[in-house]
Amino acid sequence: MSKKSRVIYSEIRSLAPYFLVMSGIYLGIMTVLCLAFGGDYSLPVGAVYGIILSALNFLLLGISAQNALGKTSPKSAQTYMNITYCLRYLGLFGLLTVAALLPFINLIAAAIPLFFVRIAITIREIKNERAERSDKKEE
Repeated sequence: MSKKSRVIYSEIRSLAPYFLVMSGIYLGIMTVLCLAFGGDYSLPVGAVYGIILSALNFLLLGISAQNALGKTSPKSAQTYMNITYCLRYLGLFGLLTVAALLPFINLIAAAIPLFFVRIAITIREIKNERAERSDKKEE
């Protein structure tokens, strides 16, 4: 495994616990809402659909970043990242459009998990900053 692959995988491993906890809590909430609203199964189905989309989007971002590192110039790497960014979001738009058209997927429940990776990154950074401040106070 190359060094750049290890960086991508370590990033995914460091965010996975936060993402999985948020996904589990979210899926639990959607299941409770499903039961509270008389069996509207589109909520948990939408939640699972959104969680899968979010995880795939983050994985594709990592692969794109890894491939961009192999480009010969910064300009070609930036162009590559811009193209993959557009393609990923067009894909997400298409898959969310499919969710909107299918009666057994709640679109809003599917869209909310798309924010989980960003929230996980923010939580991890806050936790790391607090740990660094704590270490500096002990010195």
